[in-house]
Amino acid sequence: MGEIQIPRVKLGNQGLEVSKLGFGCMGLTGEYNHPVSEDVGISTIKHAFSKGITFFDTSDVYGANANEILVGKVTTTKI
Repeated sequence: MGEIQIPRVKLGNQGLEVSKLGFGCMGLTGEYNHPVSEDVGISTIKHAFSKGITFFDTSDVYGANANEILVGKVTTTKI
């Protein structure tokens, strides 16, 4: 069985493209559940990225910018 190719779509009019399938990050920082450890969150985001996900849904509502900080730790390092 071959790798699944996730379609990409243009985001806005700046020429940026993201995966058509997004990853919701709410479960990582515990809005409705206990937050996962930082290591688990980082490895989960890296795994999604390695499978072609480039659209990550975050919100500061999920806990004092915890989502953005977690995604930032992944995207500012070499994946």
